[in-house]
Amino acid sequence: MTNVSLAGGLHVRARWADGCLNDWRVDLHRPPVAKALVGLAPDEALSRIPMYYSLCAHAQREAGRLALLAAGRATEAPVAAWQLWAECLHEHLWRLLLDWPRCLGVAPQTAAFAGWRSVRGHGRAALVAATARVLDETFGGDGSGGLLEAGLSRLDADGASALRTGLDARLTALRAALESLAADEVYPHGSTGQPGAGQGEAWIHTARGALRHELRLDGGRIAGWRVEAPTDRNFASETGIVKLLPASLPTRAAAQEAVERAVLLLDPCVAYEVEIADA
Repeated sequence: MTNVSLAGGLHVRARWADGCLNDWRVDLHRPPVAKALVGLAPDEALSRIPMYYSLCAHAQREAGRLALLAAGRATEAPVAAWQLWAECLHEHLWRLLLDWPRCLGVAPQTAAFAGWRSVRGHGRAALVAATARVLDETFGGDGSGGLLEAGLSRLDADGASALRTGLDARLTALRAALESLAADEVYPHGSTGQPGAGQGEAWIHTARGALRHELRLDGGRIAGWRVEAPTDRNFASETGIVKLLPASLPTRAAAQEAVERAVLLLDPCVAYEVEIADA
C-alpha cells in the first residue's frame, strides 16, 4: 500500500461480504496543474510542464509541444526519440523489477534496476545493451517472466490467470519498446488542430497508454489546457478493477490482496491506497 501524496492520489474503497465486494468508491485526486498554465505565454507554459509532471516528464512536455504546434504556435525543439523510449522503459522496468515482485512476495530486483537506471542518460546504444541484459538475466532469454513465476505459483489458478495475462502483456510491451529503441524508430504520437482558431490537441505513447493534451490560445497566451492521462481513463470507475478480480474472494484479506493486485495491474501514475472493509 502506498500513501497518497499532495501530488495527487488514488483511493479505492469497497465493502466485502459473503465473498463479494460492493459499495465501491474510486476517488482519483488530481492537482489543478492544467489550470496553472492558463494565462501564461506558450513557451513559459511548456517549460513548466516537466516540473509539474515529474512522472513521464518527457512525454508530458512533448505532448504539450505537439499540441501547441497544432494550434499554430511553434516552440522549442522536440524531445529526442531515444529519451522518450528511455522514459517508457523506465516505467515498465520500475513495475516489473520493484513493485510486482513486492506484490507477489518475491525479492525486488533493486540492484538490477539501479544498474539499468545508472546508464539511462548515456545514450541509445548503452540503453539498448542495458535493457537487453536485464531481460536476459532477470526474465530469461526470451523475457518470459521467470522472476515472477514463483510469486504467481502461490496463487490459485483463478487468481493467477488475469495477472499472468497482464504481466505477459507488460513484458511484450517492454520487448517492443526495446526493439523500437534499437531500431531508432520515431516515437508514436499524433496531433490535430485549428491554427486559425488557436486550438490544438495531441497524443503521445507512454508505458501506460496514450497521453493526451488539448489546449486553446487567445491573444498569444494559454486560454485553456486539458490533460488526460491513462490513469484518468482506467480509474474513472471500478469497472476495470472488477474485471481483473478472481471469482472467489473467500475472506476480506483475500479481497484486499486481490484488489491491490488489480490496481497495480492497471498501473496508476499516482500513489494509491486500497481500503476493504467488512460490510
